[in-house]
This record gives sequence, C-alpha cells and structure tokens, in this order.
Amino acid sequence: MKVKDIMTRKVVEITKGCLITEAAELMRKKDISCLVITCGTSIEGIVTERDVLRKIIAEQKMFGQIPISEIMTAPVVTIEEETEIYDAVDLMARKHIRRLVVTNGGKMTGIVTESDFVRVLRKLKGP
Repeated sequence: MKVKDIMTRKVVEITKGCLITEAAELMRKKDISCLVITCGTSIEGIVTERDVLRKIIAEQKMFGQIPISEIMTAPVVTIEEETEIYDAVDLMARKHIRRLVVTNGGKMTGIVTESDFVRVLRKLKGP
C-alpha cells in the first residue's frame, strides 16, 4: 500500500504572514490540527496545535500580533506519494514527527498523519 492510498488530499494552507490567531481560528473552523504554510507552490513550513501550545501558551507569550512564521516548523519533512506506507511510518518514527506532507515531483498533493496509519491498521485487522 502506498502513501497516496491513505493520505488526505485536501490540505489547508496559509501564508507565513498570517497571524497565529488567524491560524488558530482556521484550524478551529476546519476542525483540523495542522496547517501547511505555503508561498505559491513552495512549502514553507507546518504549524500544529501542539506548536501553539508549546511555543505560545506554555511560554505565556502575547500572541495577538505574532506571525505564524515565528512558530512554524521548517523545513517540512516530505514524502513522495508513491512511497510504501511502512517506509513512511519508519521516517516518522526516525524524525519523531506525527505528520508528513505528501508530494509528487516536489508539488504538495496531500498530508499523511499518525491517525491515517491507525485507521489503516484497524481495517487490516478486520472485525
């Protein structure tokens, strides 16, 4: 099974000039836990709910006017959509990350998360 078989194709993107409050509101509205920061077709970074908790709230920063670029993780770890899912899991474990941006020829085509792998394992196990 390939990464493209389990990835989420609709990735929510923002630009690095957006404020943390805008990013948090977008994640809430879309009921998602991460956003990919882009500039045109270039992948600039990724920000997660965990980033907001650890880098803003836990450090008690005033976040009203802080751009997302200050807390995003960059560079982003990517994986080609034709990669076997076992190799993707291995990469995530080695890098200690929970998400991979999926690409095809350098262009973003989706995202794959730990939750996607859990869903697949449950299906493989059967009833």
